[in-house]
Amino acid sequence: MKKHFLFSALLALACCLSALTTVEAKETAVSPGTMTVASVSPKNEAAGPNGGFSSAFSPDGGRIAFLSSTLHAPTDLWVMNADGTGARRLTTRGIRNFRWAEDGASLRFTTVRKGFAEVMTIAADGGGEEMSLTSLPTGADLPVYSPDGKLFALTVPGKDKVRNLWIGTADGARLEAVTEKIGIRSLFWHPDSRKIYYEAGSHSYGVGIWEIDLSTMESKSLLGKYIGTPVYSPQVGLVAYPYPVNPGEFEVQTMLLDGSGIKSYPSPRLAGRDLLWDTSGKGVYYLGQDIEIVTEPEGLLGLLKGLFSWLAPKEAEKQADEPTKDAEAAAPLHKKEKVAFNRVGLNSLWYLDLATGSERRVSPPEFQVSDFALAPDGRKITLVGLMPVSYTTEIFSLDLASAALVRLTPSRASAWLPTPAQDSAKIAYFTNKERVDALTIVNRQGVELASYPGIAQTADTRIFWLPQSDGLLVYSSRGLLAFTEQGGIDFPGQKDHREFLGADVSIQEDKVLLISIPAFGETPGLYMLEAVDSKFVQTDLRFPKEPSEYAPELYMQPRWSLDGKKIAFTDRIDICIMNADGTKRTLLTSYAERNSVGKEQPALASYPVWSARGEMIAFTLTVFADKHLLRQLWVMKADGSEPKMLHSQMVDSQFQVYLPEYTSLPFFNFDDTRIIFTIPDNGVPNIYSVDIADATLRRLTEDGAVFPALLPEEGVIVYTSLADNSEKLMVMGSDGSGKQPLLPKASAAPEAAPAAAMKKTGEKEPGK
Repeated sequence: MKKHFLFSALLALACCLSALTTVEAKETAVSPGTMTVASVSPKNEAAGPNGGFSSAFSPDGGRIAFLSSTLHAPTDLWVMNADGTGARRLTTRGIRNFRWAEDGASLRFTTVRKGFAEVMTIAADGGGEEMSLTSLPTGADLPVYSPDGKLFALTVPGKDKVRNLWIGTADGARLEAVTEKIGIRSLFWHPDSRKIYYEAGSHSYGVGIWEIDLSTMESKSLLGKYIGTPVYSPQVGLVAYPYPVNPGEFEVQTMLLDGSGIKSYPSPRLAGRDLLWDTSGKGVYYLGQDIEIVTEPEGLLGLLKGLFSWLAPKEAEKQADEPTKDAEAAAPLHKKEKVAFNRVGLNSLWYLDLATGSERRVSPPEFQVSDFALAPDGRKITLVGLMPVSYTTEIFSLDLASAALVRLTPSRASAWLPTPAQDSAKIAYFTNKERVDALTIVNRQGVELASYPGIAQTADTRIFWLPQSDGLLVYSSRGLLAFTEQGGIDFPGQKDHREFLGADVSIQEDKVLLISIPAFGETPGLYMLEAVDSKFVQTDLRFPKEPSEYAPELYMQPRWSLDGKKIAFTDRIDICIMNADGTKRTLLTSYAERNSVGKEQPALASYPVWSARGEMIAFTLTVFADKHLLRQLWVMKADGSEPKMLHSQMVDSQFQVYLPEYTSLPFFNFDDTRIIFTIPDNGVPNIYSVDIADATLRRLTEDGAVFPALLPEEGVIVYTSLADNSEKLMVMGSDGSGKQPLLPKASAAPEAAPAAAMKKTGEKEPGK
């Protein structure tokens, strides 16, 4: 008992001593000299790109293609000169990724505009129309052409969603799959165009490199271990790849194309799975962080060794004078000082010289780098990331000889998600004007009343006013934040929920409708939260009170009626309503029944919204037509009668596919004669109104707009304008007239965010 107690005490002491180890910073990298950051100023900077990412040089190095968007608009393809001038937007309907054509005259890109992935091409000078490569299978990735230009290879998802390798001829005569159920992640060609090398694996790291010989169509494994993305250098005939030697620790390995000659290069700063060869094949670039060497003091180790020796039995002490062979082999391990390290600082671009094995920092220490691309001549490199002055990711050009850094795509401050209070006296919105996202409140004249920086956001973040307490609720899939000037509103039932899927707040009382997946369940359910004495009291609305009532299998997209007496929601297919107390659940539409019969095109109803007087409900209908999708706006009486389609549009942009909540949240104007909603025009979202009586469509904005909201007391719409590739708050009449900016003005003494009010329900405090 005593010996066990002493051993436990020593273990505790060892833990305490290890916590006292010193941390010694070891700067082995050579940082570039002081860098002067210059910016390219195009003739019309406001109309230029707002930041950028995913840059790639053209084959001749004269141009750079990249992706850019505002924070809440589709990601599109741009091209500019290598010095940052002449930026031009090539697409408007959104793309996923791209690659230059071999001759540099065009670019190929993948997109999901109709609900499925497809490969398209467009001229690099912006002339001509986008063209879909219809000969490629659905879901195909970008083709990689052989060095002789006669063949191409690509990956295509199979029935089990595992990507298979396909090979085709450049003239389009043949295209066929050559692997099945392997999972192809990346590929490259042999210089003689007779072999293809690919990385196998479908998770975060591949499980090796394989070779397929096109003359025999036989495959063989060259490397059978977990690795990062392999890259080939034709200059030296070597393949390089990151290899994880320990959790969170990597090294660079190289090998010949036949899998032989593997060499390892310690790379403690490497922090990812991607490498890039320099143009000479003498080294590789990668993203990584600086390191701090952690060493254990010899004195503490000696103390521990003495204490453990005191516990050893006498017989072991005798054996210590005559060590066995095993003891002699183990002895050096005890004497050898163990060196560990921690990664510190921002992600930087590093260069590993394979001849010397040294790592060198290439980018400025204050630059958070997320991506990079090397010019064909190896003299310049584009860096994508954030500088202290950036609002969003920007593209910089770094001259590797002079260390001159030039900003090519400056970013601009954004303001989004304007949400008026019920009396129209205040508007809450998000902005990054101070280079950190902040929830800001202004009065109707645009004077800032309060600002709450550091509130974490997700793509589905929404703002709601709590009418009785004049507080705010910020919803996201991560949780709820609710507070008033008197303090935070607790959510004791937080543990009952595993994932949040939607919310709405009544404009009459501090009541919240919450859609979530319960902690012990898989089906989304409906709950009501009522703010009582600074905490939310939860009511479960999932189950009907009467057995005869309609019982939905799941609940989505809840909306209060404006009088707070009824609730509309969907079960993912149909529109339903019920009383605020959960009684009288009624199914208003019958799309599930129609879909099961199969005589009409399948359809799903979503996003119901009540009219001002509660006499009508509008909703969005997604129709699965032949080879395309339709998104329609419908209106019906509150009892489900007299359904009427007001608008129908084919889905042809990534905005509609990935951001339906921006395009599918209609609302009625103040007198219930029109519905305001957002639809894309040539891929760019704009605000429209449609007359309920005759379905007349009116365009209210011209240059892009999202997040429209009605100021209830004034009949005025506040929205986020996307004009000039920026995001600015604007107001206009409900007929589109009188557009003017809502310019926040700094108040003499803005309210500080009350510490007590910053208590979150499900998240950390803002700024922590």
